[in-house]
Amino acid sequence: MNQKVSVITVCYNAEEFIEQAINSVLDQTYENIEYLIIDGNSSDNTVSIINKYKDKIHYFLSEPDKGIYEAMNKGIKAASGDILYFLNSDDIFYDKYVVENIVKMFKLNDEIELLYGPILIKDSFTNESFVKTHENISKSFFIYDTICHQGIFFKADTFKKCGLFDDTYKIVGDYEWLLRAFYKYDIKRKYYRSVIAIFRFGGMSCSKEFSELHAKEWRRAFNKYFNKFEFYKYMFILLIKKILIRPKRILNYQ
Repeated sequence: MNQKVSVITVCYNAEEFIEQAINSVLDQTYENIEYLIIDGNSSDNTVSIINKYKDKIHYFLSEPDKGIYEAMNKGIKAASGDILYFLNSDDIFYDKYVVENIVKMFKLNDEIELLYGPILIKDSFTNESFVKTHENISKSFFIYDTICHQGIFFKADTFKKCGLFDDTYKIVGDYEWLLRAFYKYDIKRKYYRSVIAIFRFGGMSCSKEFSELHAKEWRRAFNKYFNKFEFYKYMFILLIKKILIRPKRILNYQ
């Protein structure tokens, strides 16, 4: 039997892009997809747009929440799939074959609990885009970066093993979860080489308030999983790499 994939979209006042996200899921060639949308009680036209597709959406909830991670946890609890994926309301799958190809890779690697791969990031201000990759990552990678959840497919059981997202975070709950899953529970993961999703960057994520809260939450999560020795060791290695290795130009995708 084909594995069921639960695609979860969390949203709030997302009328500008939500329809593109929905169609991106509905256009997938893989048939055994369960689609869930968790809305934070939107006050714009979001719910009306979602209702246009209610016969194709398997689960829809619209109620106030404390933020994105509480909404994502609601989706996890409601999902019945073997594999889970979170598609933001302003993002889309890279192409219609993504889910089909991911399921094939899980079948070939049955012991794998998490697959992660590249995403194409699109700058809302400049309209420029580039592919973000993160192959062969080590713990030091998480000092200065993370894996975007738009580039991750999870076996459902990983949330039973590692726990849900910590919803006391507003911005970096997925970063904290990855550190917990990778370095406390040592979940088995594998890199997927093809682009998974197109991620729109901009808006609130560029604001001063966002940056300040992000820095505060990042330090909190970082201090939970790194000691001072690790920090200074990794920063020294990073500095040497910057001195010895010329930065590579990032490819543009239009």
